[in-house]
Amino acid sequence: MAKLQLSNKILTTEEYLNYNDGTDTRYELLNGLLIEMPPESNLNARIAAFLLTSSIQLHSLNHSSF
Repeated sequence: MAKLQLSNKILTTEEYLNYNDGTDTRYELLNGLLIEMPPESNLNARIAAFLLTSSIQLHSLNHSSF
C-alpha cells in the first residue's frame, strides 16, 4: 500500500507530537514529513488480542494464591 504524504511542510518532532487532525488516522514522521499510516490489519489485531489475553492469563497464574 502506498503511503500518502499530507503536505510538503517540514515538521519538527514537537509539532508532530502535538499534531491532531481530529481523526483516528495514525501518522509517522519521515524526514520531517507527515505520512499517513495504513490502518491496522485484521490479522495484526487478532495477534495483538491473543498476546494480550495470554499475558493476562500468565500474570494471573503468577499472582494467584494457592
